[in-house]
Amino acid sequence: MGRFTKQLLKFLPLMVMPVLTSYGQDNITEDEVRELAKSSNQNQLVMQTSNLTQEGFLYYAEIIVDRLLELDPESSNYNYRKGFLCLDIRKDYMQAIPYLEKAVLDTDPNYDIYSPKEKSAAVDAFFHLASCYHLNEEIDKAELNYTKFKELSKSKSELLPVTQLRLTQCIEAKKRIANPVKVYLKNIDAPINTKYPEYSPVISLDGSALYFTSRRPWGNNATEEFRDPRFNQYPEDVYVSYVDFDSLWTEPVRLEFCKPRQNEATIAISSDERKIYLYEDSTGNGDIYYTDFYHAKFQDIQELKMKNINTKYWETHAMMSHDKESFFFVSDRPGGFGGRDIYMVKVKSRDGKEDKWGDPINLGPSVNGPGDEDSPFISMDNRTLYFATNDGRSIGGFDIMRTVLEDDGSWLVAENLGYPFNSTNDDIFYTTTLDGRKGYMTSFRKDGKGEKDIYEIHNDFLGLKDIAVLKGLIKTLDNKPIPEDLAIKVKLVCIDCDASLTSRTIYPRMRDSKFMTGLEPCKTYRLEYTDLSLDTLMGTDGFTTYCDTNYQEIYRELLIDVDKRIIIFPPDTTIELPPVVVTDCPNLEFMHYFEYNKNKLSVSKGDLKNFVKTVEKQLEEDCRENVTINVYSSASYVPTKTYETNENLTRIRAENMKYDLIAYFEKEPKLKGRVNVVIVTAIVQGPEYIIDAGNTKKYGPYQYVGLKAE
Repeated sequence: MGRFTKQLLKFLPLMVMPVLTSYGQDNITEDEVRELAKSSNQNQLVMQTSNLTQEGFLYYAEIIVDRLLELDPESSNYNYRKGFLCLDIRKDYMQAIPYLEKAVLDTDPNYDIYSPKEKSAAVDAFFHLASCYHLNEEIDKAELNYTKFKELSKSKSELLPVTQLRLTQCIEAKKRIANPVKVYLKNIDAPINTKYPEYSPVISLDGSALYFTSRRPWGNNATEEFRDPRFNQYPEDVYVSYVDFDSLWTEPVRLEFCKPRQNEATIAISSDERKIYLYEDSTGNGDIYYTDFYHAKFQDIQELKMKNINTKYWETHAMMSHDKESFFFVSDRPGGFGGRDIYMVKVKSRDGKEDKWGDPINLGPSVNGPGDEDSPFISMDNRTLYFATNDGRSIGGFDIMRTVLEDDGSWLVAENLGYPFNSTNDDIFYTTTLDGRKGYMTSFRKDGKGEKDIYEIHNDFLGLKDIAVLKGLIKTLDNKPIPEDLAIKVKLVCIDCDASLTSRTIYPRMRDSKFMTGLEPCKTYRLEYTDLSLDTLMGTDGFTTYCDTNYQEIYRELLIDVDKRIIIFPPDTTIELPPVVVTDCPNLEFMHYFEYNKNKLSVSKGDLKNFVKTVEKQLEEDCRENVTINVYSSASYVPTKTYETNENLTRIRAENMKYDLIAYFEKEPKLKGRVNVVIVTAIVQGPEYIIDAGNTKKYGPYQYVGLKAE
């Protein structure tokens, strides 16, 4: 049973009575149900749909209900059943509303679901209608119907505590909707989102790959026999899609470890994308699994064996921090603050073979509330935690929250990210790129294509502060792919950090040989590049992060001589450069990878704006008397009709950058004449073109412009 299926079945007892006749999953088919719908009389149909609902076979129950509505379309009882099923199977509140509006015209507190003579609806219809209005952001109507349900329902109704929570959420919703936050939110559409459920997105740190879960069918009807008859859903599978040259998502590829009859759902990926954490429930209540990438593919999934993580209780989500010092996970084990809570374990020691982890720590009442918390995501700074909750802090369903780890180890009281970032429906599984300004999440919204869809969100208020990021790229001398027998690790050593944070190991991504990790501002680092197969040091490098910017990126590009197994640091022979004046100012770097045929950036926005502002600040504060900005540009061998040749394209990229920078600095009298911009290289490079322009992984690393200020 998939994770969302289990969540839906949790509330089935709220409608139905004890079972009378048992239908097993293996002894009834859709064809048989459709035949029953045609051949049975009305009394028999009422009994059949009631039994099927009780057993959890909601898709089959709806087939019978549709037949009942053909026989008596005005029946409050039948309209109630249809509205309930629309809401519970597909969460299709828009389809459910007209049925439930008919249902509440005639309700009976003594409603008998099994009686063929029953014409009224249960009083619960007011609750379900209120839920639909709530999901549709018609808050006044929702409050009216929640209140009506409270007045009419019996005191022992299991829905009363839920109703009180929903009324609290309505108050919060009114407040948030009246004071919206500024975000850009879009459904990322095909080929990611389909008419089937897509959810649990995990974005790579640089935004180039999206891992997600989908219930779409396999080709050749390979998964037809494994559809869940309760909800008519295919099994969960994990897919990945990449950004192409035009910033479009490529056709998703199902990962090799997926099995046609098994549910596998994404929950997190490691920074180097060599490990995927998964949710799987075949061995119990639901546990955390993982798969590693080696021999050019992800291997069969394995249960996570970290101490005290998986238990006999429900563990739904997990994520390793980027510094690999903390592991966050979700569990409904006893001793928490509500249903599912977020826990953390800290690494105790590392002996080179296996990490030793401490006991789980509940994150406490600043994070965990009386409801369910889920989908923790820790940002690159290893301090900013996003998660989802469905308690009174939400405006409806799950909402995305944010908290920050304090220096004393406590967590700030979590804050709701506001409307329309959050809707009155479920908003969950939020993950971000490096700087925190772009993220992806799962949501139910009116513009959706299926039951659940994946959305992209841009904002200007969640960006990380006081953090530096290292980005790197490993290339070979002949621009050929790095051979599998050459495994490179990067050891990052902090010269002046706290003793507990002195070093960590980084592995390049297998798909494109890029690596990235977070850094501390105002620190000095050494990079050691090691050939793992020979256990030999290939070269070293170093840099210092500067202290006075909110966010900075350090870029390193390695050139590997595969035959000699060494890193080459070639002298600059392109042109004579002015001598570098040694100052207390840190040298600045900037790197941008272009989409296909793109050639121009703006100095007034994004990372280039940050770069020129930092140069300007150094000059204004007399940290430098003058500065030289070196320009490095590149184009791949993918043919370009627009610019006739790739030599023209790379030259235009370099010249556009040079003259835009000159224009920016020369317009300011106090900066005029103090900035020298030099084109160092404008080259065409990369692998041979073989009519595969859409291969982003192959050609993307060679479409760039880089800057170095000295």
